[in-house]
Amino acid sequence: LAVLMRGTAIAQDVPTLTQPVNDLAHVIDADSAAPMDQRIRALQAATKDAIVVATVDTFAPYASIEEYAVHLFARAGIGSREKDNGILIVLAVRERRVRIEVGYGLEEWITDGFAGDTIRQAMLPSFRNGQYGAGLLAGTTWVMHRIAEARGVTLTGMPVAEPVRPQMHL
Repeated sequence: LAVLMRGTAIAQDVPTLTQPVNDLAHVIDADSAAPMDQRIRALQAATKDAIVVATVDTFAPYASIEEYAVHLFARAGIGSREKDNGILIVLAVRERRVRIEVGYGLEEWITDGFAGDTIRQAMLPSFRNGQYGAGLLAGTTWVMHRIAEARGVTLTGMPVAEPVRPQMHL
């Protein structure tokens, strides 16, 4: 019974996401939030794929950003249930962790490797300077370009994407 009650309590600890961009930690500047929202909506209109960005103060009481992202993704119902074509990009500010959680319908293009490279190359440089909005905008844009390219659609109002170069790990 205690395990069941704990599971119910934890499920309620994740916020309700109501917009494409949910800045619950109040770290995204307006100059990043507006174009991020606009681009996400354009992608969804063109491909029916959904991206949601969320910032939170902490992922506690969850043990990891991965566990938190899975629960938040499921609660938010990102993408269509039939196609499982949603992506959640979540930033936990206190722990300084970011996660790109991908629905099965998009894993063909947004692989774990691509997500990791996107975080390292597009997001972290801005995050290190305290520019969370700019980092999230850059990373989200990389993900959107990858999906649009895979779906064979052109998104208007999007900057040209810089290619994601795989990191060499020695």
